[in-house]
Amino acid sequence: MWLVLMLVSCADKPTVVEAESVLSLPVPENGYQLVTPDYVVPPFSEREICTVMRLEPNGDERLYWANTLESLVTEGTHHMNVMMGEFSFLDAFIGDGASENALGAVAGQYPCEELSTMELAYTIFPSQRDSQKITLPEGVAAPLTAPLWLVFSHHYVNPTEDSITISAILNIETIPASEVTDVAGLVFSGVPDLEVPVGAERVIGRTCVFDRDVQVALVSSHTHEWGECVTMNQYAADSSTIEPEPFFVNKRWEQPPILHFEPGVFSVAAGDGIHWACHYQNDTEYTLVEDGTAEGEMCVFAAVTYPSPWTVEQVEETVSGEDLVGLMGLLGDVMGPCDAVIDTVASPWPEDKSDACEEFEQTESNTLE
Repeated sequence: MWLVLMLVSCADKPTVVEAESVLSLPVPENGYQLVTPDYVVPPFSEREICTVMRLEPNGDERLYWANTLESLVTEGTHHMNVMMGEFSFLDAFIGDGASENALGAVAGQYPCEELSTMELAYTIFPSQRDSQKITLPEGVAAPLTAPLWLVFSHHYVNPTEDSITISAILNIETIPASEVTDVAGLVFSGVPDLEVPVGAERVIGRTCVFDRDVQVALVSSHTHEWGECVTMNQYAADSSTIEPEPFFVNKRWEQPPILHFEPGVFSVAAGDGIHWACHYQNDTEYTLVEDGTAEGEMCVFAAVTYPSPWTVEQVEETVSGEDLVGLMGLLGDVMGPCDAVIDTVASPWPEDKSDACEEFEQTESNTLE
């Protein structure tokens, strides 16, 4: 598969060259495919490379509805997160160059610390697996625009004596607007003040609360190697209690499962939520904190829910009417952290014991047919 690579610096416009990708994934019959340029990770090194890419529209398509996302990354990848922000949509609403100006970077590859992605962007597709596929229920889709600017954050640790070439592919499969019944929403929340002392076992949990009735389409998690497991339990507001039996258990930090739910299987009432907990054993010689590196730790809850507060008609009116203020409101309502995160509810897990998952079976990934 051939792709166009843009080799750039912040000051220069891209120079277009051709290169052959080391990965291959069939192009969606309906939708889009983005392939990042190859990047070489030197021996015995860690790199987090951010690739800024612009998705070009198919014909005059401006609004499209994503029902399935699929990624393929180089084997051994620590994580590959696709991020977007307000800058992502500006070219579609204002004109070419607006997104570049807002992001402060042109298309190309950069060390992630050189981009202000943490301040300007949020993750819409977290991936900690070599191959990952997210499928939404029939009629449920996420609205996206074209052109669209995305940032691929590819984190790779190379412990070998050889250089390793890495890249990533993202497929966005779409459905016609006439088939969309519900607008999907992405939930992505972490624990920024995470801390696990040297030699300690710790269970760090938070409860994600929803402010309206929703259906849960899927859930997943993210930790680093000191996460013995991650658990998810249902939370009931009327009794302020967390169910003792987890519905999600991940003991494989490097390949967390994606658990999909058929329509109607997992309903959450307003005020209720999901308690997620990360069970750690720190056998290092330093305190584990969330510092954005593989030497630190993370405790992330991710989910897709529906319906969002927006209807299909409202989304279409916002895009067709070139309502940029409305679009920013849409982003805030359908993509972001939990409506509320609380840590005052009694957890079912002892705070200083990390082996709670031993009695539970590992959750496996599934897909919707």
